[in-house]
Amino acid sequence: MPQLIYAFVEIVLHRRGPDGLPASTFFFGMLLATWLAVSLFILQFANMPAGRIVPVIAVETGFSLAFTWSVLRAFGVERRFLPTASAILGVNSLLDLVSLPFILWHRALHVPVGTTTVPFVIYQLIALFWAIDVASFIISRAIERPYVLALAVVLAYVLLDVSLYVTLFPTGK
Repeated sequence: MPQLIYAFVEIVLHRRGPDGLPASTFFFGMLLATWLAVSLFILQFANMPAGRIVPVIAVETGFSLAFTWSVLRAFGVERRFLPTASAILGVNSLLDLVSLPFILWHRALHVPVGTTTVPFVIYQLIALFWAIDVASFIISRAIERPYVLALAVVLAYVLLDVSLYVTLFPTGK
């Protein structure tokens, strides 16, 4: 288990690509289950109605995997789906766990929803910018194209993901 965590730390630090992970459905399934469990755990601390947590996780996971497969298919390397998706799931699980102390710190301050605090800014840096950077690195290595192209692809994904979320889960409803 420590070697597995170390592999994802290496990916986060741009030292290893998804090609170093096994193309195994069992490994992918294990990481998918881990990602779902971590997401469920993390979203328990979000200011979200309990009835939305499972649908949000289902939509986010499905869209992420479909987008990953579509990008790989567009570049003719869909055979790399399992290691690439495994890398994304594993890294996102790791980054979510790293951000948990900042989420808890922010909640412990008992500030009104939407208030910006130091822990919230740190969490946003981890959750958004670092995750975009690492996803871009993973996609870049998977499609064997420059990082800048992968960054554009990942930014397009983020914009589509936000649009999908706002459309399916509008606030106040």
